[in-house]
Amino acid sequence: MAKQKRSDSLTVLQRAIGQRIAWARELVIPNQSECARLLGIDASTLNKIERGDRAPNVFLIAALSNRLRVSTDFLLKGVLNGRTDEELALRLAALHPELVLQRQDTASHTDRNSPSDTPAPPTKPDEEMH
Repeated sequence: MAKQKRSDSLTVLQRAIGQRIAWARELVIPNQSECARLLGIDASTLNKIERGDRAPNVFLIAALSNRLRVSTDFLLKGVLNGRTDEELALRLAALHPELVLQRQDTASHTDRNSPSDTPAPPTKPDEEMH
């Protein structure tokens, strides 16, 4: 059976997820090989995921979320939840202003099922919504 080419939108999403994993990992575990060892995967696998050449599975996303102390919403959609991601969210947002910060109580007003390939303007976690 011939392997079908992945759609461009999925490739963009895969690369975006890899980039967000790399950003979070660099802040918590700067050494990629050490992070891979802690996750129980080969360093080349983590490298391919961070470059966007390989998609992480759901179990690795969960493990990364726990190990890096960041939400799966951030890893998968690029949405930082101020209360969930706490200090790491603010550090990531300072380094990467294209990321989105959301208040936990306003997150229910967003579409949680659509992946975020294009970042929206950041908002501060303590900003009051009217």
